[in-house]
Amino acid sequence: MFGISFAHKGNRRVAVADIGSASAGVAIVSLTKGKPARIEALHRVTLPIEERSQEQSIAGITSALSEATTKVLEAGKTLGPVQSVHAVIREPWVRSKTIRAVKKFPKDERVGKELIAQLAREALASETEFNHANLIEANVVRVELNGYPTAEPVGKEAHSVFVSAVVSECEPRIKSAVEEALARAFSSKTTCRSGTSALLSVLRERSRTHTDYLVLNMTGSATSMFVVHKGAPLEHVQIPEGTQTILKRVAGNKMPEETLSLIRMLAREQCEDAACDEIQAGMAKTEQELIRIFGEAIAKLAATQRLPNSMVLAIEPDLAHWFTSFFSRIDFTQFTITAQPFMVEVLAPEHLNALVELSPHQNIDIGLMTAVGLVNSEPESA
Repeated sequence: MFGISFAHKGNRRVAVADIGSASAGVAIVSLTKGKPARIEALHRVTLPIEERSQEQSIAGITSALSEATTKVLEAGKTLGPVQSVHAVIREPWVRSKTIRAVKKFPKDERVGKELIAQLAREALASETEFNHANLIEANVVRVELNGYPTAEPVGKEAHSVFVSAVVSECEPRIKSAVEEALARAFSSKTTCRSGTSALLSVLRERSRTHTDYLVLNMTGSATSMFVVHKGAPLEHVQIPEGTQTILKRVAGNKMPEETLSLIRMLAREQCEDAACDEIQAGMAKTEQELIRIFGEAIAKLAATQRLPNSMVLAIEPDLAHWFTSFFSRIDFTQFTITAQPFMVEVLAPEHLNALVELSPHQNIDIGLMTAVGLVNSEPESA
């Protein structure tokens, strides 16, 4: 369902980093044209669940990235050098939005690369919300000719050309820290991209049969949500609530790590003692707060048009069962096109096995897998 088309050339070895709000993962990857990426070494370091200032979070992430990189280099010391280095940076360090521009002609004109680039530049020039000095990407994601989307617009004739692009702004200190840590390790310039672009990339083929859906990507301290309509992203919203902040809400007097373990047991129906009853009560209380928090975000997304019923959920596996039930069960029907509950699909590593080779002895998470998937689905120059 989540099949991917391959765009890079030849065979190459690359380094890929995935930077979350409370963890950093690094992989050394071998890419071969027309085949899934093979991960040769990987490591992720997750910070303990505790309160941190933004400065402490940046320092912690920088340390985690350096540690993960050191572990990967030790594991892959016989592999040889990498040809390029890529980093996917996720919320809350990045914000993404979709910008658009249109050009109409009195009669059909041949569409060239320069016209598409010009429209993209016009759309970017009119964007005033983000600090352009902090942009890490501005990529065309959709072109429509005469109102119809086309994957290969160059050379065709049209009297109307519509271009959509995703732009992402990154917290400059985290960008500098990521680039410096990876440069020390791999002696190469880093190409930075957003978590939104990574998800759009691995979901691209899905859009051919499921063109309208809502994506929810949850990191440790933030969640991003964006609507995909006819295969292109529309509205975006970011929520300062993630897996670690939610676990602290549920935990009460318990440690968040113990809480996560009990939630995992509940999902497997292996938890029946008083501690489990206490966690269930904490989850129910937390849900009342999350209904308000996510309800406000969903209302913003639905301000211009109702939302699709299909939701793709990218989340830590131990919380996937709870949040699948939450979004399927809670009444958000006033915001959906059909006035029906969300149909939730959890994005899992096996959905991406056409793009990234799964090895039984490797414990790869969905964040690092989508980052590798992004690199394997784009041209070598990306």
